[in-house]
Amino acid sequence: MRKRIALLLVMGMCAGLLSGCGSKDTAQESAPPAQEEAAESTEEEAQGDSEGYTIALIPQQVGIPYFETSGVWGQKAAEDLGCEVIYTGPTSGDAASQANIVQDMITKGVDCVAISPLDASAIEPVLEQAKEAGILVITWDSDVNNTDLREVYVNCCSEQVLGEHLMQRFAHYMGEEGDYAIITSVLTAQNCSAWAKYATEYQEANYPNMNRVAYEPCDDDQSKAYSITQNLMTAYPDLKGVLGVTTPAPPAAAQAVGEAGRNGEVIVSGVVEASAAKAYLEDGSMQEANIWHPGKLGYLAIYTAKTILDGGSIEDGQDVPEVGVVEVKDDQIIMTELLDITLENVDEFDF
Repeated sequence: MRKRIALLLVMGMCAGLLSGCGSKDTAQESAPPAQEEAAESTEEEAQGDSEGYTIALIPQQVGIPYFETSGVWGQKAAEDLGCEVIYTGPTSGDAASQANIVQDMITKGVDCVAISPLDASAIEPVLEQAKEAGILVITWDSDVNNTDLREVYVNCCSEQVLGEHLMQRFAHYMGEEGDYAIITSVLTAQNCSAWAKYATEYQEANYPNMNRVAYEPCDDDQSKAYSITQNLMTAYPDLKGVLGVTTPAPPAAAQAVGEAGRNGEVIVSGVVEASAAKAYLEDGSMQEANIWHPGKLGYLAIYTAKTILDGGSIEDGQDVPEVGVVEVKDDQIIMTELLDITLENVDEFDF
């Protein structure tokens, strides 16, 4: 932009001199358009360097409402910030497929891979390849074990804060007593594993009359979570609650509980979007949903990637457009908004 301004000033001076001298030299008349085209080309190249980034936003699995909402808001961030977002991911809980997608993004030469790892360890070799290729790597929603492979982790919430909060709300509805089970994603999902860990530890320390009888992975498959819940109610006739720490689990558990005619007898809560929880909150088969805004998380992932690619950084306490105030702790950028969704307020949410 500075170059263009300088060129325009020079052109203005030349025009003044030509007017004063009354010259009609053909070569001089044709020079300014050429200079202007050069200036425009320089400006376009500069914009391409600073704004024309391509960012791959890779969820654990496409087709899940939670991640689809993140993808929609990621595209919104791309429009707001002047970059391109490729939203792509595996169609099932398959770590190998996710690794292949990252490999494809390396081949395409994207500027950034922003990924929610399905398997924290299995994805690391291909992320190392991306880093060696000069591609910025950030994680969002879930992290890797080897944090040297990524620049930052864009986190929905402190894992301990969320895990403890999930248990506090769940225990409230259970009356702080009884047998319960946790349904998770896959056993290798770093975020879900951490939430379940902190939830269980909090229960053991604060609710001694509660007892975890099962910890089951559903592979982010709602039909599998449904079957797991049915089996749990058969295996543990006195089961009093199911806590889902992955979004397909609470609605699946609620469906199984409702069909068994045990609404309110078997408590169901956990991490799930308002839209997926609404029908079950209304019929009483689910008591509460506890979540952050998945769209804002997708937006923050793209905003963070663009900021770093521009040579900047996110600061602690920064008010990020469309997201709100974030916390920066070590190499994590953490959203601070946590939502408790009930029958009374479910219609207030658009995700």
